[in-house]
Amino acid sequence: MSATFKELSDRISQVGEVYARVHNIPRSADWYLLKLTEELGELTAEHLLIGGRAKPNADGSGGTREALENEAADLFGQFVLYLRENDIDIEAAIERKWLRHLDQYVGLDPNTTTESV
Repeated sequence: MSATFKELSDRISQVGEVYARVHNIPRSADWYLLKLTEELGELTAEHLLIGGRAKPNADGSGGTREALENEAADLFGQFVLYLRENDIDIEAAIERKWLRHLDQYVGLDPNTTTESV
C-alpha cells in the first residue's frame, strides 16, 4: 500500500486521537515534544539491544529487528503528530532546507565534500 504523506498523516492523526481519548491523555504542545523524545529513547534502546550494547530486557522482549521497526514507527508517528500540532509543512521545509541542494551537489563525490546540509 502506498499513500501520500497527507493521507498517511491523516491516518496517523486518527490513531492519535483515538489513543488519547481511550487512555484519557490530555495533549498539549509540550506533550507532543516530550512524547517524541520518549519514543527516540525507546528506539535508541532497541538499537543498543540489537548491537549487544545494552542489557536485555528482564522479560526477554526486544532486541529484534521487529522491535526496532516498531519503535521507528512510533517515533515517526509521534513526529507526524508533532508536525500537525505545530502546523509545520514538512514537505515545504524539506524542499527549502534539503532538496534545494540537489542541483548544487549533483556529480560531487559524497566522500570528498565537507559541506553539510
